Amino acid sequence: MSSFSESEPDLTALEAGRTALQAGEIESAIAQFTNFLNTQADHPDALKAKMGLVQAYSKGGKSEAALLLCQELQQSQHEKVRSWATQMIAKLAPVDPGFVPLDPGTQSSRRKRVSQPVQTSTSPEPVQVDPPVTSESPHVWKNAERAQRWNPLPRLNPTRLQWAMAGSTIALLFTLSAFSWIISSIDWARFAIVTRLFQRSTALPNQSIPVLEFSLGLLILFGAAPWILDVVLKGLYRMKPLSTAAIARHSPEAHRLIQRFSQQQKIPIPKLGILPIAAPIAMTYGNLPKFARIVVSQGLLDSLNEEEIAAIYAGECGHILHWDFAAMSLVMVVLQIPYSIYRVCATISDRLRKIKLNQAILTKAIQTIADVLVLPSAIAYSFFWLFRWSGFWLAQQRMEYSDRTACNLTGNPNGLTRALIKTSITTAQTIKQERETDHLLESFELLNPISYQSAILFEHLFDRVSLSTLFINQNFSLGTRLETLMSYCQQWHLEPEVEIEVPSRTRKKSLIQFAPIVGSAIGIAIALILWLIAQALFAIGNFRFNWLASDYSLFPSFALIGFGIGSILRFNQLFPESRNPQIDLVSLLTQADSAVVRLEGTLIGRTGAANRLAQDLFLETETGSINLHYCSQWGAIGNLLRPLPIGQSAIVTGWFRPAETPWIDVDTIRTKSIIRAGQPVWSFTVAVAAILLGIAQIL
Repeated sequence: MSSFSESEPDLTALEAGRTALQAGEIESAIAQFTNFLNTQADHPDALKAKMGLVQAYSKGGKSEAALLLCQELQQSQHEKVRSWATQMIAKLAPVDPGFVPLDPGTQSSRRKRVSQPVQTSTSPEPVQVDPPVTSESPHVWKNAERAQRWNPLPRLNPTRLQWAMAGSTIALLFTLSAFSWIISSIDWARFAIVTRLFQRSTALPNQSIPVLEFSLGLLILFGAAPWILDVVLKGLYRMKPLSTAAIARHSPEAHRLIQRFSQQQKIPIPKLGILPIAAPIAMTYGNLPKFARIVVSQGLLDSLNEEEIAAIYAGECGHILHWDFAAMSLVMVVLQIPYSIYRVCATISDRLRKIKLNQAILTKAIQTIADVLVLPSAIAYSFFWLFRWSGFWLAQQRMEYSDRTACNLTGNPNGLTRALIKTSITTAQTIKQERETDHLLESFELLNPISYQSAILFEHLFDRVSLSTLFINQNFSLGTRLETLMSYCQQWHLEPEVEIEVPSRTRKKSLIQFAPIVGSAIGIAIALILWLIAQALFAIGNFRFNWLASDYSLFPSFALIGFGIGSILRFNQLFPESRNPQIDLVSLLTQADSAVVRLEGTLIGRTGAANRLAQDLFLETETGSINLHYCSQWGAIGNLLRPLPIGQSAIVTGWFRPAETPWIDVDTIRTKSIIRAGQPVWSFTVAVAAILLGIAQIL
């Protein structure tokens, strides 16, 4: 009883400091927090007092004091406190990318920063943060050691990676050709309707696909890839050069590694860049090793220690070694063209919408222009979404090769493991703090070591379930990577940083789930049989089916018909009904099956024209966040006409989709009113449209 009475005044001082901070009474808040820390330095709430003091110093213009205290908090045993301190450091002072002479003073562990603060969209979180992870948490870092001497791991067979690189290029060409074919099919359908129904003559549509022109265009983009991406990153994301001296201050090991790698490969040191954002990002692009660029974000340098930064840079060097960065750069150049159009049009639309003039007619005209710009923005994003599939397989395959190279270069699989996990956690925390996904995370996701959509789920479950349970179904790529890294530790007789065992994929899936793919394959097989029969008849002198032997449009036409039929057969399993929807997100994310769900939380994501298609939409619940896929009952037009209530509390019902990056197909969103989605309707409509388009092409 006496101990309670003795600490009560100090707890009152802590509450008084919080109240003063919220009221803007900075000096009073500093005094109260300082008083608490002077009398109760060992109190469990001392961390909260220090975090409040950091915010008070920051608002009072005492950046140096705030930075010193943040550096102290970065040494805390609690992961959430360290991450919070890292986020605050990123906001208080950015990394100085300029040249600083390498003298003993600059090689110390302290980091030199410039006085200008990084521009961010939101202010720091209030002092009432979530309780930090306790010291009894099963995920407290071991900081397991690295190998001092090691035999390099044998190089992986490059065949799979080479197929993935070739596949991504072919996929780009195929996607362009598919667009051309669809446009040609629409012209043929119009031609058939006009000539047969209205008995009017019209020009015969051009059915040829400009494969040669597309190939030449991709070759030109490949040659210009590093410079095009330089322009995008500098113009839209404020990328700046990063000197090797600045890298040496953060991680002398990374500095030595880059120089040694360049000497061994007999190439110039890659151009280095830094992006002034808090989210951790690392990516390599270019067309040849001598034109390679390695770009990281300030958030990555601030959230990782020296050896973890070196491990990330070693992985990026691995991409250069295996040349996969070149194929990925071609994909990224193609993606940045529509994505930049989407972002610029959305930004202009939002800015025009804020303009208010004295004359109502002029204001109305400007508002109309803003509304019109939403359409090209949405169309451009649709192209980005479709083209990004061409790089998914390569993005996943190349990580195994770069991870092994990173371990061979550093002898530190434990350091790379910590870097990947911390990057995932910090990425998720950045999205939660900013309440939306940074455009850079989305547009360059395929180049980044971690998927931001997987990261936001991983961060919530990291402290709730074991890693083995976490990776049973979700984040499978990351789970496999971590398991492989721990196997390297065993080969080098190192204590593993984490204990993880990812079970093999034994999830049972009925054939009906693959019905659209199977239907497409059957359709192509039927087209092939008909074509072979026509060829055989032609060979024996029967020219009656000569048109069939030369009509290669049968293959995509029958594939579309098979896809549509398969989609209809799968419809009931894709959208089941249930009177007992699941309401626990954690149990959903650790199970293997689809389920009907009903979750409560807050809608977060971008606002304005940049999110009219629900591109960036998450439901933040008490136990985690999950991506939402929403399509209006009126399709894309309905999405454009009715913005979603971002930032409001909502009850979401729909269908949970288990995958490496799980999501929920929305049925309803209940806020002050009910918003009904049209996922089932449009799924059926697409299936029917595919069948009709295939039939029209045959006719």
